[in-house]
Amino acid sequence: MNILIVDDEPLARRRLAGLLSHLGSHQISTANHGEQALAVMADACPDVVFMDIEMPVMDGMEAAKIIHRDYPQTAIVFLTAHEQFALPAFDVKAVDYLLKPISSERLQQTLERIDANEKHYIQIKDGGRILRLSVTQIVCFHAEDKYVTAYLKQNHYLLDQSLTELAQSYPQFIRIHRSWLVNIHFLRGIDNDETHGTVALLKHLDIKPPISRRQLSDVKKHLQI
Repeated sequence: MNILIVDDEPLARRRLAGLLSHLGSHQISTANHGEQALAVMADACPDVVFMDIEMPVMDGMEAAKIIHRDYPQTAIVFLTAHEQFALPAFDVKAVDYLLKPISSERLQQTLERIDANEKHYIQIKDGGRILRLSVTQIVCFHAEDKYVTAYLKQNHYLLDQSLTELAQSYPQFIRIHRSWLVNIHFLRGIDNDETHGTVALLKHLDIKPPISRRQLSDVKKHLQI
């Protein structure tokens, strides 16, 4: 997991980094305050930010609001010695709120919660950036040559995973052809095409992926035909 620790106390940063290193293999970056954290975000692309609240220059709450706005895919966990910040913390969709000193057991619970949530997202390439998308937004996957493309309503992106890996990770996608996976929630029907034979009709897209004879009965089951 790619983690950014933001705390103005060097000892607190080192202690948290040490706890994290004992709980798994993580890539860890650090920042001294909220403003520095924002500067690190673009290059580090963290999956999660562990954010202290009371810091100089820019406090954690203000920085978290900007991160939530500009990097909504990044999980935010607040760290503080004070309970009174809990309510405003969840206003910026923080996934957890940890009171210092943090125990290894409590930190493990937070990591497990984040990891479970990660399974609802997928990494995509967008130019030189790597972003996360909610799997529920993806209509279908198409494998061509060495690449797999994820199609959304209005955009498409290249992925690093194979179709086999995607099918095993995300059961809401069914294989309709050796080079196509379709999200069952976007499958609206089947049709016959003069060029490609039997094809799938998808919600929100004009693309009509071919359906192999071998997969046709499975597609019909999902359509209840």
